[in-house]
Amino acid sequence: MNLPLSKAQSESFNQALALVRAEKTRRDAARQAGGWEKEKRKCADDILHWFEKWVWTYDPRLVGKPGGAYVQFKLWPKQREVVLWLLERVNAAEEGLIEKSRDTGATYLTAGVALHQWLFNPGFKATFGSRKVDYVDKKDNPDSIFAKIRIMMRRLPPEMMPDGFNWSQHDNYMRISNPETGSVISGEGGEDMGRGGRSSMYVVDEAAFVPNAETVEKALSGNTDCVIWVSSVNGMGNLFARKRHSIMKPHQIMRLHWRDDPRKTDEWAANKEASFSDPTTWASEYDIDYSASVEGICIPAIWVESAKRLKALEPRLRASAVAVVGLDVGAGKAKSVAIARRGPVVDPPKSRRDPDTTETAHWGLATASEAGASTLNFDAPGVGAGVSSTLMKNPKAGLRVVPVNTGLPPTQRKWPDGRTSEEMFGNLKAEVWWLARTALQRTHEHVQFLEGKGGKEHPVDELMALPSGDKESDQLCLELSLVKWGRNDRGKIVIEKKED
Repeated sequence: MNLPLSKAQSESFNQALALVRAEKTRRDAARQAGGWEKEKRKCADDILHWFEKWVWTYDPRLVGKPGGAYVQFKLWPKQREVVLWLLERVNAAEEGLIEKSRDTGATYLTAGVALHQWLFNPGFKATFGSRKVDYVDKKDNPDSIFAKIRIMMRRLPPEMMPDGFNWSQHDNYMRISNPETGSVISGEGGEDMGRGGRSSMYVVDEAAFVPNAETVEKALSGNTDCVIWVSSVNGMGNLFARKRHSIMKPHQIMRLHWRDDPRKTDEWAANKEASFSDPTTWASEYDIDYSASVEGICIPAIWVESAKRLKALEPRLRASAVAVVGLDVGAGKAKSVAIARRGPVVDPPKSRRDPDTTETAHWGLATASEAGASTLNFDAPGVGAGVSSTLMKNPKAGLRVVPVNTGLPPTQRKWPDGRTSEEMFGNLKAEVWWLARTALQRTHEHVQFLEGKGGKEHPVDELMALPSGDKESDQLCLELSLVKWGRNDRGKIVIEKKED
């Protein structure tokens, strides 16, 4: 039989129940706190896990669409590479360079890596610099770098934020501090970049467009060992391009192209390219074409890119059994390079760095034999003269060795318009480059035809399929689209000097 409780008993019971509930709440909170500590440790150890579980981005183009403008980061395979590569540069305390297409998330990736280190790496300091301070931090500009960082921070759960963090106290103009670890994210702009103390990582945004970049580089040399130069391209006449092509080592360079974005298709690219009145805008800002805005380029980079795709698109393409090898003899510290072509298919280059011309000659002969070549062409003038004697004195059965002096007059080759090479070119060098230009132009037109973008079909044996994906091949493809042409005082086509 249940007897009614007295008032005192009822109060006592309620107090006991409140204590039980309070204890349960405390234990639940403790368990939750333990869970958060475990999650935070996992995030600290695995930056990719942190990115994909806790980082959000903002895209105003998605306002009113399903899901809205705030989008949880789901890294593409290439973005995952970029994140890990950035951490490697930080840990190695060395420079890095990201060449990028627009709208590939490069700024969010660098900002996200900085925020991760700000959260989990005590004493870390990241600094972001751009040619204008408003590009770094401006409260009304969601495109500024600090606005992107704040968007990511405000979407983090409170348990992920540092103990003692207060927005009004620790989030300031051009500076966000972590009261728990002492880490800082700061910003600079204009010619003052690099003068604000020391940094663990310094990101120069849109580096190809920074005026007086050499002055900025000098200032940064005393700021940090880890400068990350990030930019879409702006021709060859700037520090960013020189670092990319002449200074940085391959492992210091990261490429983030629109083709790495699984959401973007060839149809998207065609529509986007058509939206620009100036074709060089698409080529430089999206296709990472350093030569796009440079007048007189002999072989445009877009033709080279088509030649790299030809193998995958043209099932009729066949490499001939017999190869022709070209040998470029390097002087001093420059490499000697040998490249075999089998009909329309170009093999990956081979190289060696050895100034001994006799050894280079024997290496060239061995390379030609290995390739099953019928002909070995080599540059005869200058340092090539030392190779010539050895090659001529060591004949190989079935191999024709041909010295080539590009300074000599052109041949009597007839061109489709009826003119001869002698009428068109200032020397043999220009003729040889024009032959390569013509083959790659046809290749581009043929690839456009295969991809349904107009173009023009050509006989397969008149095309050129270039190699790619390895260091030497990528260097070959890059250098093909850097050389310019012009006309001499007689109106004939000439190629710029090697020094230029």
